[in-house]
Amino acid sequence: MPQPSSVSAGHPSNQTRRAYDQLKALIRSGEILENEKLVEDSLIRSLGITRTAVREALQLLAAEGRVTRQRRAGTRLSNPVLQIPVDDILPWKASAKLVVERSDYRTVPNTPTIAEKLEIDDELVGLVEHRFSNGGEAFGVRIAYFRREYEQPTSWQHFPTLAEAFEFVYGSPLTEIRTVIDATACDAATARLLGIATGSPMLVLEQVLVDGRGLPQEYTFSYYRADSVTLPLAPVHL
Repeated sequence: MPQPSSVSAGHPSNQTRRAYDQLKALIRSGEILENEKLVEDSLIRSLGITRTAVREALQLLAAEGRVTRQRRAGTRLSNPVLQIPVDDILPWKASAKLVVERSDYRTVPNTPTIAEKLEIDDELVGLVEHRFSNGGEAFGVRIAYFRREYEQPTSWQHFPTLAEAFEFVYGSPLTEIRTVIDATACDAATARLLGIATGSPMLVLEQVLVDGRGLPQEYTFSYYRADSVTLPLAPVHL
């Protein structure tokens, strides 16, 4: 009786892990484009890894929904992966397909956490929510709390950088971002906005945005689809 392969048994080999890690890195970096065909012979030569390991790595990526595998059509990247720096909202390698739209705008009660982050004791604060899309497919939702004396634009004619949007709204340059990175399962409301299943994995950025006067102006939560977004960090020079 044939033995199950290491990947089907749930225990990928070192070679398979190496192939998986390198292929995923190529997808994250944008080196593999949407609908690009992944040719096994080329991958074997470029990665220096066995055919079996490459095939098993592609099976793992297919199980995650990263690639599609069809007879004759071969293996292709399912969806592009956007690299969004933690200090911005505009992805690297941005295209004209990117759209930001306001999905909610209202006044809400202040809370102890918001009051601490924004350093205010107002009874009410503003809330604005934006949905981010690429080529018609939503990849993120951002909620920001702010002082009510500021007005948020109804729409943006182009997808702005975070620094550009911040200075436009608050009239002062963005000089500091305090960030916490987390991961969570997608709640039902966010899932509806993104068109994905409730419980899907999400990357979360909790941030406080500070202006040139040292004043915290926004307390934000950005939720990104973990299958569509990576959060690269700036290089650290020691």
